[in-house]
Amino acid sequence: MILTIVATYKVQFISFNYNFEDFFPNEDNECELYNNYRKTFEHDNEFALIALENKEGIFKRDFLLRVDSFSRAIEKLPYVERVISPTSMKTIVIGGITPIKTPILHIQQEDLYQQDSALIFESPYLLGSFFSKNAQSITIFIKTKDEMKKRECDVLCAGVEGLLKKHKFNQSHYAGKIFAQNVYLKNLQKEFLLFITLSFLVVVIVLWLTFKSWQGIVFPVLVVIVSVIYTLGIMQILGKQIDILSTMLPTMIFITGMSDVVHFYSKYLEENTHGKLKEGNYRLILKEVGFPTFLTLITTVVGFLSLSFSSIKPIRDFGIYTSIGITIAFLLTYTLLPAMLFFYSPKKTNVFSSKNIFSNNFMRKGLFWVFRNQKLILVITAIVTVISVIGISKIRVNNLLLEDLSNKVKLKQDFNFFDENYSGARPLEILITVNDPNKNVWNYEILGEVDKLNSYIQKEYKAGFLFSLPTLIKTIYKNSGLISSNEFPKKTEFNEIIEILKNNKSNKELKRLISKNVMQTRISAKIKDAGSAIVTEQNKALLNFVERNINQKLISINITGAAHLVDKNNEYMVSNMTQGFVFSLIVIALLTFVLHRNWRMVLVFFLPNIIPLLIISGLMGFAGIELKASTSLIFSIAFGIATDDTIHFISRLKIELGYGKSLLYAFKRTYFETGKPIILTTFILLGGFMSLMLSDFQSTFYFGFLICITIFIAVLADIFLLPVLLFLIYKKRNAN
Repeated sequence: MILTIVATYKVQFISFNYNFEDFFPNEDNECELYNNYRKTFEHDNEFALIALENKEGIFKRDFLLRVDSFSRAIEKLPYVERVISPTSMKTIVIGGITPIKTPILHIQQEDLYQQDSALIFESPYLLGSFFSKNAQSITIFIKTKDEMKKRECDVLCAGVEGLLKKHKFNQSHYAGKIFAQNVYLKNLQKEFLLFITLSFLVVVIVLWLTFKSWQGIVFPVLVVIVSVIYTLGIMQILGKQIDILSTMLPTMIFITGMSDVVHFYSKYLEENTHGKLKEGNYRLILKEVGFPTFLTLITTVVGFLSLSFSSIKPIRDFGIYTSIGITIAFLLTYTLLPAMLFFYSPKKTNVFSSKNIFSNNFMRKGLFWVFRNQKLILVITAIVTVISVIGISKIRVNNLLLEDLSNKVKLKQDFNFFDENYSGARPLEILITVNDPNKNVWNYEILGEVDKLNSYIQKEYKAGFLFSLPTLIKTIYKNSGLISSNEFPKKTEFNEIIEILKNNKSNKELKRLISKNVMQTRISAKIKDAGSAIVTEQNKALLNFVERNINQKLISINITGAAHLVDKNNEYMVSNMTQGFVFSLIVIALLTFVLHRNWRMVLVFFLPNIIPLLIISGLMGFAGIELKASTSLIFSIAFGIATDDTIHFISRLKIELGYGKSLLYAFKRTYFETGKPIILTTFILLGGFMSLMLSDFQSTFYFGFLICITIFIAVLADIFLLPVLLFLIYKKRNAN
């Protein structure tokens, strides 16, 4: 009670957080390169795009004046560093005595709209970036303060939303970290409460249908609720916040912790029907259920701790804190639960008595069917396994930036809007380093090589919002009337433009393009989020282009940026989870061998639990469910959970054989005594994980969906395949 009061007090202070950068990998030099890049230039992910629609077309004076008023109002909002709006954008024109800055849009002069629109639609740097290709919307670029906290994001989001309402545009769309973080946090808080509530209801309903007594509901539920409170209290003390993964933590503890409680409580009621003393019951339960349950604790914890192989902190934390919660639930099952049962022993135990004819007949018929159809079961298993292997060959590794969000969420719809009507909203960052110590980024030859990259990126990536030195130089060159196309200037004109840029001390844009030592520059752009698989191929093609067409004695390039790190994270995650899964297999294989001293038993233990994973992998391949950070988590966790039933079945069979019973009778007793708790815990697991399928986050949805299928297949394997394999081994052993 004292510990519970302290933990409950701490839980009220736990906070929610979604930091996009927490999911960056910590491997190779990718993160270090990106951090240095941000220090040299700026944070590429601290931006917002706002597209404003006008059904009558964007070249309307009233609309453009409202856009201009809106963009100027945004500049005054807190945490906004700069705003680039088409209504205030200017370009440098040379040719006279001094350079002249001229606006792209003459918003006050309607007679110039036709001329402005012609120039805009001829400019590859404006069309698809600040102006939509169908001329129905216009986009404003906002650079926000770096490393904004949740409160700052909330303030800025509220300010932008207030201004949008005030200016009454036909439709508005936005993309950017501040909006994404706001949406994610709101959904996290909503789903955290949703999952806790649904898990609680599922457990209560299943317990009532099974035990039909108030103790059968209150005591098990108290154990898991206290386990959740202790775990959340520990998280708060250690400074761990609730993120997208840890929203599932209470559900995980509820349903996996309940498995231990159900096995203990079922055995307790079974012994109570025989009229034995409570003290004797407890010793027998520790012998027949306690040790197998302890083994299931180890396998489940191993499954979750395998997530520690990940280089991503939220995933490691999820594995560690879930393991802590499950361990707490186990300890309370064998301390708090028996203490409560000692004082309040349930009177209604007929549900587990020998008179429960229906369940016994059902289990008896199931066992006899298994023994009569052993060959059929093995053949079906072999066929399904082969089909699954074919499906596995179709699995593709891929990831989209906002795929976590459902398509019904406005932010996801807006993100898609930028993909469909503009160049996209996914950042692409290229770092260019000068290799020749006798030159710098102002050198004509250097910028000529950079321009080749610039043109390639614009053409092959269909990039927009292109921000680079060649873009700036070519825009000035064209607007000065020196050439009609978007070509890089000759050396004479180039030198004139460069002198103007160098002498323009107030041009802050240059500081974001050139390093202080003048040996590095960047190309920054936005592209469509076609998925990590396609973007990775585009990046490989870019590197091949550099190798064939760029003078690498002059410059070298590195692909970097927040989106690039997310893609690398996906690659590393699949590799990390493979290592974690192998770790789980090795630990559990060694544990099984130590317990049984027989490698054939290791094979028997693994087959009913590996086959469900093969089937789910094959299903992913055939259904087109891609392998990514979220789906790669499933295998180690599902394997750790699925092995629980196998352990209980094998342990009970050994106990029955140890009592000197015949093989067939031992199987019958095992089937009766473990079959019902296994089916009951399966219903609890399925109900709990199905609640995750209500999530607006696709990673959470697929996590729940795929684990549900895995658990269902695993219980079928334990009921049908496992007895066949065990019967073959023990029959052969007895024959010898």
